[in-house]
Amino acid sequence: MLFQRSIPVPLGMMFATLVSFSCADLGQASESIIVRYKSEEATVTRQDLDRFADTGEMPTDLQKLLGTDARVPNVVQTLLKEEIKIPKFVERFIEGSNGDFLLLKLDDAISSASGSTERDLAEIRTAVLDSIADNRVSFIELIAKHPQTQIQLDLTRLEGTYQDVRGFVERVLPALEVAKGVLQDLVCDCDTAKSAAEPEVDATSKQYQSADAAIDRHSSEKCNHLEPTEKAVLIETK
Repeated sequence: MLFQRSIPVPLGMMFATLVSFSCADLGQASESIIVRYKSEEATVTRQDLDRFADTGEMPTDLQKLLGTDARVPNVVQTLLKEEIKIPKFVERFIEGSNGDFLLLKLDDAISSASGSTERDLAEIRTAVLDSIADNRVSFIELIAKHPQTQIQLDLTRLEGTYQDVRGFVERVLPALEVAKGVLQDLVCDCDTAKSAAEPEVDATSKQYQSADAAIDRHSSEKCNHLEPTEKAVLIETK
């Protein structure tokens, strides 16, 4: 009786479920990084790149790409995991249109395979905003947070991009914030001074208005007492 009460699962539903699980696993396994170095490139998985950043263990394809110079892998590993401290106000800058400058610098080293600058900027902006929640960011974290499943990583531009971004975030942006604060203070001081001066201007204006009104009133009274010969004559034009 127990078997008679059970509801059989349609074979089609079971097959669809298995296919969905298989596709999900395949999508996860197919995450890859196209690593470029000089004029060559190789493809590695995101897991392999994470392992390389953490332990220095290089996948075979990456080892072939970088060659036998031991200095290059060490430098690349350091740049991938080196963190940049992010001030709180950087989030506002990234979300604004001015943040495109910084995103374009990052796009030089990390980009999607779409080839669309507008789309790439939107995606790297998402990765940056997700990464800086703890007020720090690294290249390996940006890669992990990137919404695309296939990322292009240009190792030739990695060091230059890191130096530019770090310098901009740690020195240029704080200086701009200070300058903006000073300008705001100056504007407030000017507004305060203007407000303090406005009553005097209004009083003077009222005096001039009173004088003008008196003159107009005097002229009007004089006009009313004009002799008939002094009245204006209407000239008819043919």
